[in-house]
Amino acid sequence: MKTGRLFLDKKMLAAAIIYFSVGAWLLFRLGINTGGEAQKFIDNANRMINGEAFFNGSFGYFYIAYTGLVAFFIKLSVNLVFVGFMQLVLSFLAGLCLYKIILRFSSNTRIAFLFFIVYLFCYPVQKWNFYVYSESLHISFLVIGSYLFLSWLCDKKLISLLLLGPVLLFVLFSRPVGLIFCMSLLVVLLVWLYQQKKRVLFFLAAGITLVSLILILNSPYTAFINPDSIRRMEIICQVPEISDSAVYHEYNREGLYQAFAVIKNEVGLGNFFKAGFKKLGYFFGLVRNYYSWYHNLLLIVFTVLYPFALIGIFSKPGALFYYPKLLAICYLLFTAIGIFFTCDEWSNRFIGPAFPFILILAAGGVFALYKKKKNV
Repeated sequence: MKTGRLFLDKKMLAAAIIYFSVGAWLLFRLGINTGGEAQKFIDNANRMINGEAFFNGSFGYFYIAYTGLVAFFIKLSVNLVFVGFMQLVLSFLAGLCLYKIILRFSSNTRIAFLFFIVYLFCYPVQKWNFYVYSESLHISFLVIGSYLFLSWLCDKKLISLLLLGPVLLFVLFSRPVGLIFCMSLLVVLLVWLYQQKKRVLFFLAAGITLVSLILILNSPYTAFINPDSIRRMEIICQVPEISDSAVYHEYNREGLYQAFAVIKNEVGLGNFFKAGFKKLGYFFGLVRNYYSWYHNLLLIVFTVLYPFALIGIFSKPGALFYYPKLLAICYLLFTAIGIFFTCDEWSNRFIGPAFPFILILAAGGVFALYKKKKNV
């Protein structure tokens, strides 16, 4: 079965018509949300146009790709609704890439199409297409980047590698947690080099990775880890769990070194882990006690994917699933570790980037069950 080219069959074309019709109606009927975090992007976009410094200093550079995009639309006096439409287009393209990833390891169009549809209507992901937030494009480029990287591992085509470069830049500079994706790619690449018995390249890449990691962990790239948040044992960002009058700085630049000092000298390792596991529960549990019953029910529906993802982790449905599975596990593992050092956002928008990788694992789980049933 050929899986190298993106294509639209009749079912996918019908899905595209429904997806874009509903998306366009919502955008032009309700508009795009420009409140909350969106105001920060719009403010920095105007500052970029006027040659001024970002209001949040160097922290703003971690989002410069998305800020630049918003600035482009503002400069051309184009309604920001079209940012939303562009986000819809890229999200659909990401859905196609996810379809191709799953089709490559399963060779089953029904399973691949099922998860293509799940992705297109995955509320924790698709919600952000209608906000001037960086989540939507960040998630889309994560999936596109995963497709290009995994395709290169399989077919070694230079075009996949060339396209991966700019995609990675957008992943890195649309959200600081893009670093997690790059770390995941490096781990998979190291495993691939080792298994291909390219030992010289393996040790060279391992050395570069180690040096890069040391530099990154001692650089402003860890600025999104806020020691003040750890000190106040925040589960939901800016909502302290302890009655502490400690000063809170949203853009604290002290990073990992100070975070470790706070854990050791103020919070204590036991409390740090206790808060960390509670954050994991909030992060993957999706629901919030301040959401409506219907809203929480909608979110709970997507937790049905978790058992299938666990089956995908512990099953071996085929050799072609190995690298997609490893990439997904690495991304989710690094994300889980990162959660211990950060806090969860009140609307749980941070879960969005994790969902495509949950879907990959869940698709592997469904494929494993399908193969088992077929062989009975």
